[in-house]
Amino acid sequence: MQITNNDIFYCYNKRLFTFIREIKGIDCLTIGKHPVTNKIYSMFVKSKELQMAIDEYKSLTKK
Repeated sequence: MQITNNDIFYCYNKRLFTFIREIKGIDCLTIGKHPVTNKIYSMFVKSKELQMAIDEYKSLTKK
């Protein structure tokens, strides 16, 4: 199976990254730096588990 750009979630939010990786235990593919903006990002393979973690994070941070 080949992974395409549509299969990847790019995360530029450090708090969201920490929640996904440390709290939910979902591994990222890699961490990089955008060549133009120099912002750090992490790449995750999109999945139901990842989307549930993102949704949970959003609901917790809205309060």
